[in-house]
Amino acid sequence: MSTQRFTITLPDATGTWLRKRAREKKRPVSRIVADALEAEARELVRQQMIEGYKEAAALNQKLAEEAMPAVREVLPPD
Repeated sequence: MSTQRFTITLPDATGTWLRKRAREKKRPVSRIVADALEAEARELVRQQMIEGYKEAAALNQKLAEEAMPAVREVLPPD
């Protein structure tokens, strides 16, 4: 896996927390940051998928309602 180097500035409290978390997990600080960013990216995709499914459901509902008159012509009444 190729990598890129970044220089970031964090508030003191955040930097302290990040270093502490890295020690607790016995992982490099960069891995903790990368994991957090990857989780954020996954969450963004998840939210986009939810919105897409909602839009598709609304479209499917509209199409079903538009098709009902034709369906009633073909199917016998209840």
